[in-house]
Amino acid sequence: MSSIHYLRAFAGVVEHGSFTAAAVALNISKPVVSKQVSQLEKELGVQLLVRTTRTLHLTEAGETFAQYATKIIKDLQEAEHAVMPMQSEPQGTLVISAPQSLAYSFLPKILPIFQKRYPLIHLNVRITGRFVDLIEEGIDVALRVGKMEDSSLIARLIQTCQMQVCASPEYWQNYGKPTHPQDLSQHNCLIYQPASHARHWPFINPQGEKISVKVNGNLQSDDGGLLLSAAKNGQGIFYVPSFLISEDLKSGVLEQVLAEFSQKDTGLYALYPKTKHVPSKLRVFIDFLLEVLQ
Repeated sequence: MSSIHYLRAFAGVVEHGSFTAAAVALNISKPVVSKQVSQLEKELGVQLLVRTTRTLHLTEAGETFAQYATKIIKDLQEAEHAVMPMQSEPQGTLVISAPQSLAYSFLPKILPIFQKRYPLIHLNVRITGRFVDLIEEGIDVALRVGKMEDSSLIARLIQTCQMQVCASPEYWQNYGKPTHPQDLSQHNCLIYQPASHARHWPFINPQGEKISVKVNGNLQSDDGGLLLSAAKNGQGIFYVPSFLISEDLKSGVLEQVLAEFSQKDTGLYALYPKTKHVPSKLRVFIDFLLEVLQ
């Protein structure tokens, strides 16, 4: 059976496109990589790579073998990650994607606690309102309100919430309160652009029938914090997850309307790629979110 080192060298060359890049990634010398790939070809009795001074191509046999070699190395890495928590403290860089609204609300409160508990985990928090491609952009976990329909991702419910319609007391005093969702079409609504329901706000009446209202307004943004501030300043009506405005409702800065038409509970989800073994740095982060938010 071929040595795992030979498979690592071959898979590294395939992934990185050259012996030099593979050597850097594997932290060994280029001659060692070349020797290990040659030894692998000798043991298999076939040529896997065609080498020239400027190019590197897989042979037909190389194409076939690369599929298996890459999977073997990936499975080995997952196995190593699975046993790491048994012998060491969670560590490494955890890349998190979150919308601006979360960056303005609870993330500043909970992340320092998490880092104090897990000092070897380095956080890279990317704030964006767009729905990112986790695998393509190298993101470990995305925090989103509402599940994304992506079969390649796992969606873990962190906290249930409702979507609520709110505005400042000043706005309601000037323009009146709607008594039915359809009344919103006559109001200035603040549009959160990345949302799937950006200009069509969903509701459900007491009889259980779904209602979709097309709304309009003079301010739209992918920054939920900006829109929340605008709502507090009396600029319009905002459709927002309940956990973002709970304190503002208690203090009277914002007032909710149409509560009887709120949809059934939605939620804050942690989304991450499917894998046989969840890395310990990600596992402890999700467990921490469940602990502090539920």
